[in-house]
Amino acid sequence: MGERKVALFCCIPDADTSLNYLVGMIYSQLFQTLYYMADRVHGGALPVPVNCIMDEFPNVSLPNEFEKILATCRSRSIYCSIIIQNMSQLKALFKDSWESLVGNCDEFLYLGGNEKETHKYVSELLGKETIDTNTYGQTKGKSGSYSTNFQQSGRELLQPDEVRMLDNQNALLFIRGERPILDAKYDLMKHPNIRYTEDGGAGPFNYAKAPLAHDDFTFDETRYNDYELLLDEDIIGELF
Repeated sequence: MGERKVALFCCIPDADTSLNYLVGMIYSQLFQTLYYMADRVHGGALPVPVNCIMDEFPNVSLPNEFEKILATCRSRSIYCSIIIQNMSQLKALFKDSWESLVGNCDEFLYLGGNEKETHKYVSELLGKETIDTNTYGQTKGKSGSYSTNFQQSGRELLQPDEVRMLDNQNALLFIRGERPILDAKYDLMKHPNIRYTEDGGAGPFNYAKAPLAHDDFTFDETRYNDYELLLDEDIIGELF
């Protein structure tokens, strides 16, 4: 990985949190190995960029000092796509540094949601627009008068309730240094490789059997006299 094209999938049951630490261990070893390869082998950057698509980001264990990793990995051609359901999940994980985490991401893609804090956050990111307002006044009577008032005022480009009502077919994309983009979501059913998935009519994916260490271990019962069962007190003081 980092030297040739490789796809690594880490699939754990979403109903059993006891295995979440495995993904955290993989992340830790992955970043350590990729950093070493980038710095010591390839002169600072990997020849083949690595993108970590972190689905279910709030529900798995993360490497220590992940904020520092996110801030330094891009220069080594390592990228992270963090996927969350709402901003509250991110605030719960990184109470004091969640804004720094978002700030280290050059792109923010909003696909929709139903959480108030997220609607407010997206509305603030969109900024304000300028609107022209004309008001007219007329007084009738013996000394009637007529007045016109023209003024400019600002309002949110999309207010939080309008963000909540965003069409499910659309998405909002924020790119650093660019104006916000409202665009249609890509229809995955039109992807040329959809036919290889169950949604496209293919059969279930056939996972290869993972060999275990004990599968190849053989115990020579004919030479059992060569083995000795040791007790705890027998190995106290032994050097390993």
